[in-house]
Amino acid sequence: MGNSVTYKMKTALGAIGACLLLGCLVSCGSYKELDIDVLKPGGINLGNGDAQIMFIDRKIIHVSDSLAAPQLYSSLRLRRDNLVTCFYDGLRDGLRNGIRPVLLVRGLGLKPTYITDGMEPEPISPEGIKALEKTSRMTHVLAVEYCKFNLDFSGRLVLDDNLFVRLYDANGQVVDSMNSQKMEVKHSTYEGEDDYATICNFFYDKGWSYAERLTPMWTPERRRLYTDNRVLSVGYHFFQNGDMNEARRIWEAALALKPNVAAKAAVNLAWLYEKDGNFSGAKALLEAAEKTLQKANISNKVSVYIKEYIEVLDRRIKDETKIMEQI
Repeated sequence: MGNSVTYKMKTALGAIGACLLLGCLVSCGSYKELDIDVLKPGGINLGNGDAQIMFIDRKIIHVSDSLAAPQLYSSLRLRRDNLVTCFYDGLRDGLRNGIRPVLLVRGLGLKPTYITDGMEPEPISPEGIKALEKTSRMTHVLAVEYCKFNLDFSGRLVLDDNLFVRLYDANGQVVDSMNSQKMEVKHSTYEGEDDYATICNFFYDKGWSYAERLTPMWTPERRRLYTDNRVLSVGYHFFQNGDMNEARRIWEAALALKPNVAAKAAVNLAWLYEKDGNFSGAKALLEAAEKTLQKANISNKVSVYIKEYIEVLDRRIKDETKIMEQI
Protein backbone atom coordinates (compact mmCIF):
# COMPACT_ATOMS: atom_id res chain seq x y z
CA MET A 1 0.00 0.00 0.00
CA GLY A 2 3.02 2.29 -0.22
CA ASN A 3 4.73 4.41 2.36
CA SER A 4 3.59 5.12 5.89
CA VAL A 5 4.29 8.20 7.97
CA THR A 6 4.50 8.34 11.76
CA TYR A 7 2.28 11.08 13.15
CA LYS A 8 0.93 11.33 16.71
CA MET A 9 -1.39 13.99 18.05
CA LYS A 10 -4.23 14.21 20.56
CA THR A 11 -6.92 16.79 19.92
CA ALA A 12 -10.12 17.49 21.78
CA LEU A 13 -13.16 19.61 22.35
CA GLY A 14 -12.10 20.17 25.92
CA ALA A 15 -11.38 16.55 26.69
CA ILE A 16 -14.48 15.40 24.87
CA GLY A 17 -15.19 14.24 21.33
CA ALA A 18 -11.52 14.07 20.54
CA CYS A 19 -9.66 12.12 17.89
CA LEU A 20 -6.28 10.53 18.51
CA LEU A 21 -3.96 9.90 15.60
CA LEU A 22 -2.37 6.56 16.37
CA GLY A 23 0.51 6.62 14.03
CA CYS A 24 -0.07 5.82 10.44
CA LEU A 25 -0.85 7.66 7.30
CA VAL A 26 -1.06 4.99 4.61
CA SER A 27 -0.77 5.84 0.94
CA CYS A 28 -3.76 4.66 -1.14
CA GLY A 29 -3.04 6.17 -4.56
CA SER A 30 -4.93 9.47 -4.63
CA TYR A 31 -5.14 9.87 -0.85
CA LYS A 32 -3.54 9.00 2.47
CA GLU A 33 -5.50 7.08 5.10
CA LEU A 34 -5.23 8.23 8.69
CA ASP A 35 -5.68 5.69 11.47
CA ILE A 36 -7.36 7.59 14.30
CA ASP A 37 -9.17 6.92 17.56
CA VAL A 38 -12.63 8.42 18.03
CA LEU A 39 -14.38 8.77 21.37
CA LYS A 40 -17.65 6.82 21.38
CA PRO A 41 -20.31 7.03 24.11
CA GLY A 42 -21.21 4.05 26.22
CA GLY A 43 -24.51 2.31 25.63
CA ILE A 44 -25.73 3.02 29.17
CA ASN A 45 -25.76 6.16 31.27
CA LEU A 46 -24.61 5.23 34.79
CA GLY A 47 -25.83 8.57 36.15
CA ASN A 48 -24.00 11.45 37.77
CA GLY A 49 -21.35 11.17 40.44
CA ASP A 50 -18.94 8.36 41.20
CA ALA A 51 -19.83 4.96 39.74
CA GLN A 52 -19.02 1.80 41.67
CA ILE A 53 -20.04 -1.57 40.30
CA MET A 54 -20.07 -4.80 42.27
CA PHE A 55 -19.41 -7.75 39.98
CA ILE A 56 -20.91 -11.03 41.16
CA ASP A 57 -21.17 -14.51 39.74
CA ARG A 58 -24.50 -15.89 40.92
CA LYS A 59 -23.11 -19.38 40.24
CA ILE A 60 -26.39 -20.46 38.68
CA ILE A 61 -25.65 -23.65 36.75
CA HIS A 62 -27.84 -25.51 34.29
CA VAL A 63 -28.06 -29.23 35.01
CA SER A 64 -26.44 -30.30 31.75
CA ASP A 65 -23.48 -28.01 32.48
CA SER A 66 -22.87 -29.72 35.81
CA LEU A 67 -22.73 -33.04 33.95
CA ALA A 68 -20.46 -31.66 31.21
CA ALA A 69 -18.02 -29.96 33.60
CA PRO A 70 -15.70 -32.99 34.00
CA GLN A 71 -15.59 -33.44 30.21
CA LEU A 72 -14.71 -29.77 29.70
CA TYR A 73 -11.91 -29.94 32.23
CA SER A 74 -10.61 -33.21 30.83
CA SER A 75 -10.46 -31.97 27.23
CA LEU A 76 -9.43 -28.32 27.73
CA ARG A 77 -8.39 -27.96 31.38
CA LEU A 78 -11.09 -25.30 31.75
CA ARG A 79 -13.54 -24.84 34.56
CA ARG A 80 -16.60 -22.63 34.66
CA ASP A 81 -14.87 -20.23 37.07
CA ASN A 82 -12.04 -19.76 34.56
CA LEU A 83 -14.48 -18.47 31.96
CA VAL A 84 -16.13 -16.04 34.38
CA THR A 85 -12.73 -14.79 35.55
CA CYS A 86 -11.63 -14.14 31.96
CA PHE A 87 -14.81 -12.12 31.39
CA TYR A 88 -14.18 -10.19 34.59
CA ASP A 89 -10.56 -9.46 33.60
CA GLY A 90 -11.68 -8.08 30.22
CA LEU A 91 -14.37 -5.98 31.89
CA ARG A 92 -11.87 -4.57 34.41
CA ASP A 93 -9.28 -3.73 31.76
CA GLY A 94 -11.90 -2.23 29.45
CA LEU A 95 -13.17 0.05 32.22
CA ARG A 96 -9.61 1.17 32.88
CA ASN A 97 -9.38 2.15 29.21
CA GLY A 98 -12.56 4.27 29.37
CA ILE A 99 -12.57 7.97 30.15
CA ARG A 100 -15.07 7.78 33.01
CA PRO A 101 -13.68 6.45 36.31
CA VAL A 102 -15.68 3.36 37.27
CA LEU A 103 -14.65 1.40 40.35
CA LEU A 104 -15.15 -2.34 39.88
CA VAL A 105 -15.37 -4.52 43.00
CA ARG A 106 -15.64 -8.28 42.80
CA GLY A 107 -18.09 -9.92 45.17
CA LEU A 108 -17.21 -13.42 46.34
CA GLY A 109 -18.65 -16.24 48.40
CA LEU A 110 -21.86 -17.21 46.60
CA LYS A 111 -22.66 -20.92 46.49
CA PRO A 112 -23.74 -22.84 43.35
CA THR A 113 -27.41 -23.38 42.64
CA TYR A 114 -28.78 -25.60 39.86
CA ILE A 115 -31.65 -24.91 37.46
CA THR A 116 -33.38 -26.76 34.63
CA ASP A 117 -31.75 -26.64 31.20
CA GLY A 118 -32.96 -23.72 29.09
CA MET A 119 -34.36 -21.88 32.07
CA GLU A 120 -33.52 -18.17 32.41
CA PRO A 121 -32.75 -17.21 36.02
CA GLU A 122 -35.11 -14.85 37.79
CA PRO A 123 -33.54 -11.44 38.46
CA ILE A 124 -32.12 -10.74 41.89
CA SER A 125 -34.82 -9.23 44.10
CA PRO A 126 -34.52 -5.60 45.25
CA GLU A 127 -34.05 -6.99 48.77
CA GLY A 128 -31.16 -9.12 47.53
CA ILE A 129 -29.52 -6.10 45.92
CA LYS A 130 -29.91 -4.04 49.10
CA ALA A 131 -28.31 -6.88 51.07
CA LEU A 132 -25.30 -6.69 48.75
CA GLU A 133 -25.26 -2.90 49.08
CA LYS A 134 -24.65 -3.20 52.82
CA THR A 135 -21.20 -4.65 52.09
CA SER A 136 -20.21 -2.01 49.52
CA ARG A 137 -21.01 1.61 48.62
CA MET A 138 -22.03 0.47 45.17
CA THR A 139 -24.17 2.26 42.61
CA HIS A 140 -24.77 -0.85 40.49
CA VAL A 141 -24.46 -4.63 40.52
CA LEU A 142 -23.35 -6.52 37.42
CA ALA A 143 -24.33 -10.16 37.78
CA VAL A 144 -23.32 -13.15 35.70
CA GLU A 145 -26.70 -14.85 35.64
CA TYR A 146 -25.39 -17.96 33.94
CA CYS A 147 -22.28 -19.21 32.18
CA LYS A 148 -23.14 -22.18 29.96
CA PHE A 149 -20.71 -24.68 28.47
CA ASN A 150 -22.40 -25.59 25.16
CA LEU A 151 -20.03 -28.46 24.36
CA ASP A 152 -19.95 -30.06 20.94
CA PHE A 153 -19.66 -33.83 20.34
CA SER A 154 -15.87 -33.79 20.78
CA GLY A 155 -16.03 -31.92 24.09
CA ARG A 156 -14.95 -28.56 22.64
CA LEU A 157 -16.58 -25.41 23.96
CA VAL A 158 -18.97 -23.78 21.48
CA LEU A 159 -18.43 -20.01 21.65
CA ASP A 160 -22.03 -18.90 21.21
CA ASP A 161 -24.44 -17.48 23.81
CA ASN A 162 -22.40 -18.85 26.71
CA LEU A 163 -22.85 -15.91 29.05
CA PHE A 164 -25.83 -13.89 30.28
CA VAL A 165 -25.41 -10.79 32.45
CA ARG A 166 -27.75 -8.27 34.06
CA LEU A 167 -26.93 -4.82 35.38
CA TYR A 168 -28.93 -3.68 38.41
CA ASP A 169 -29.10 -0.23 39.96
CA ALA A 170 -28.84 0.27 43.72
CA ASN A 171 -32.65 -0.01 44.03
CA GLY A 172 -32.64 -3.48 42.50
CA GLN A 173 -34.04 -2.47 39.11
CA VAL A 174 -32.61 -4.21 36.03
CA VAL A 175 -31.22 -1.42 33.82
CA ASP A 176 -29.53 -3.64 31.23
CA SER A 177 -29.28 -7.29 30.22
CA MET A 178 -27.27 -8.95 27.49
CA ASN A 179 -25.94 -12.31 26.41
CA SER A 180 -22.44 -12.81 25.08
CA GLN A 181 -23.68 -13.28 21.52
CA LYS A 182 -24.83 -9.62 21.51
CA MET A 183 -21.54 -8.28 22.88
CA GLU A 184 -19.84 -7.06 19.71
CA VAL A 185 -16.09 -7.62 19.90
CA LYS A 186 -14.09 -4.67 18.56
CA HIS A 187 -11.12 -5.23 20.83
CA SER A 188 -9.73 -8.64 19.90
CA THR A 189 -6.75 -10.30 21.56
CA TYR A 190 -6.86 -13.77 20.05
CA GLU A 191 -5.68 -14.93 16.67
CA GLY A 192 -4.33 -18.29 15.64
CA GLU A 193 -3.69 -19.56 19.16
CA ASP A 194 -4.43 -22.91 20.83
CA ASP A 195 -7.94 -23.78 22.00
CA TYR A 196 -7.31 -22.86 25.64
CA ALA A 197 -5.98 -19.39 24.77
CA THR A 198 -8.67 -18.79 22.15
CA ILE A 199 -11.49 -19.57 24.58
CA CYS A 200 -9.99 -17.56 27.46
CA ASN A 201 -9.38 -14.58 25.18
CA PHE A 202 -12.88 -14.89 23.74
CA PHE A 203 -14.39 -14.38 27.19
CA TYR A 204 -11.87 -11.64 27.97
CA ASP A 205 -12.92 -9.79 24.81
CA LYS A 206 -16.59 -10.14 25.72
CA GLY A 207 -15.82 -8.51 29.08
CA TRP A 208 -14.05 -5.66 27.30
CA SER A 209 -17.04 -5.32 24.96
CA TYR A 210 -19.41 -4.95 27.91
CA ALA A 211 -17.13 -2.30 29.43
CA GLU A 212 -17.78 -0.28 26.26
CA ARG A 213 -21.43 -0.09 27.31
CA LEU A 214 -20.50 1.45 30.65
CA THR A 215 -18.07 4.23 29.75
CA PRO A 216 -17.12 6.35 26.72
CA MET A 217 -14.18 4.69 25.03
CA TRP A 218 -11.75 5.26 22.18
CA THR A 219 -12.58 3.31 19.01
CA PRO A 220 -10.41 3.06 15.86
CA GLU A 221 -11.61 4.66 12.62
CA ARG A 222 -10.06 5.99 9.40
CA ARG A 223 -10.08 9.31 7.57
CA ARG A 224 -8.71 10.44 4.20
CA LEU A 225 -6.40 13.24 3.10
CA TYR A 226 -6.33 13.72 -0.67
CA THR A 227 -2.92 14.37 -2.24
CA ASP A 228 -3.32 13.70 -5.99
CA ASN A 229 -3.05 17.33 -7.03
CA ARG A 230 -0.02 19.61 -6.70
CA VAL A 231 -1.81 22.09 -4.42
CA LEU A 232 -3.33 19.32 -2.28
CA SER A 233 0.08 17.65 -2.05
CA VAL A 234 1.78 20.87 -0.92
CA GLY A 235 -0.85 21.27 1.78
CA TYR A 236 -0.24 17.70 2.86
CA HIS A 237 3.50 18.42 3.10
CA PHE A 238 2.81 21.15 5.67
CA PHE A 239 0.29 18.92 7.47
CA GLN A 240 2.84 16.13 7.64
CA ASN A 241 5.34 18.52 9.21
CA GLY A 242 2.89 19.78 11.81
CA ASP A 243 2.14 23.19 10.27
CA MET A 244 -1.65 23.00 10.39
CA ASN A 245 -2.17 26.72 9.73
CA GLU A 246 -0.29 26.62 6.44
CA ALA A 247 -1.97 23.35 5.41
CA ARG A 248 -5.34 24.94 6.15
CA ARG A 249 -4.46 28.09 4.15
CA ILE A 250 -3.42 26.08 1.09
CA TRP A 251 -6.43 23.76 1.17
CA GLU A 252 -8.77 26.72 1.61
CA ALA A 253 -7.24 28.27 -1.52
CA ALA A 254 -7.88 24.97 -3.35
CA LEU A 255 -11.63 25.38 -2.71
CA ALA A 256 -11.58 27.84 -5.62
CA LEU A 257 -10.21 25.27 -8.09
CA LYS A 258 -12.24 22.97 -10.35
CA PRO A 259 -15.04 21.04 -8.56
CA ASN A 260 -13.34 17.66 -8.11
CA VAL A 261 -10.18 19.21 -6.64
CA ALA A 262 -12.23 21.60 -4.50
CA ALA A 263 -14.23 18.67 -3.11
CA LYS A 264 -11.04 16.86 -2.15
CA ALA A 265 -9.73 20.01 -0.48
CA ALA A 266 -13.00 20.18 1.48
CA VAL A 267 -12.45 16.62 2.71
CA ASN A 268 -8.94 17.55 3.91
CA LEU A 269 -10.22 20.68 5.64
CA ALA A 270 -13.09 18.72 7.19
CA TRP A 271 -10.55 16.54 8.98
CA LEU A 272 -8.78 19.64 10.36
CA TYR A 273 -12.14 20.87 11.67
CA GLU A 274 -13.06 17.47 13.06
CA LYS A 275 -9.80 16.93 14.89
CA ASP A 276 -10.36 20.30 16.61
CA GLY A 277 -13.82 19.19 17.70
CA ASN A 278 -15.71 21.38 15.22
CA PHE A 279 -17.96 18.67 13.82
CA SER A 280 -20.64 21.09 12.56
CA GLY A 281 -18.05 23.14 10.68
CA ALA A 282 -16.65 19.98 9.08
CA LYS A 283 -20.13 18.88 8.06
CA ALA A 284 -20.92 22.28 6.51
CA LEU A 285 -17.77 22.10 4.38
CA LEU A 286 -18.67 18.66 3.08
CA GLU A 287 -22.29 19.59 2.36
CA ALA A 288 -21.10 22.56 0.29
CA ALA A 289 -18.67 20.26 -1.57
CA GLU A 290 -21.46 17.76 -2.20
CA LYS A 291 -23.65 20.47 -3.75
CA THR A 292 -20.75 21.66 -5.92
CA LEU A 293 -20.23 18.14 -7.28
CA GLN A 294 -23.96 17.67 -7.91
CA LYS A 295 -24.10 20.98 -9.78
CA ALA A 296 -21.21 19.82 -11.97
CA ASN A 297 -22.92 16.41 -12.52
CA ILE A 298 -19.95 14.64 -10.92
CA SER A 299 -20.63 11.31 -9.26
CA ASN A 300 -17.49 9.39 -8.31
CA LYS A 301 -15.64 7.80 -5.39
CA VAL A 302 -15.01 11.21 -3.86
CA SER A 303 -18.72 12.03 -3.79
CA VAL A 304 -19.46 8.63 -2.21
CA TYR A 305 -16.84 9.22 0.49
CA ILE A 306 -18.23 12.70 1.19
CA LYS A 307 -21.70 11.23 1.80
CA GLU A 308 -20.21 8.63 4.15
CA TYR A 309 -18.17 11.27 5.96
CA ILE A 310 -21.27 13.45 6.49
CA GLU A 311 -23.01 10.47 8.11
CA VAL A 312 -19.99 9.94 10.37
CA LEU A 313 -20.10 13.59 11.46
CA ASP A 314 -23.86 13.41 12.09
CA ARG A 315 -23.19 10.50 14.42
CA ARG A 316 -20.36 12.35 16.15
CA ILE A 317 -22.60 15.38 16.76
CA LYS A 318 -25.22 13.14 18.40
CA ASP A 319 -22.57 11.19 20.31
CA GLU A 320 -21.07 14.36 21.73
CA THR A 321 -24.23 15.05 23.75
CA LYS A 322 -24.33 11.49 25.07
CA ILE A 323 -20.65 11.62 26.05
CA MET A 324 -21.20 14.84 28.00
CA GLU A 325 -24.00 13.10 29.93
CA GLN A 326 -21.84 10.09 30.73
CA ILE A 327 -18.80 11.72 32.31
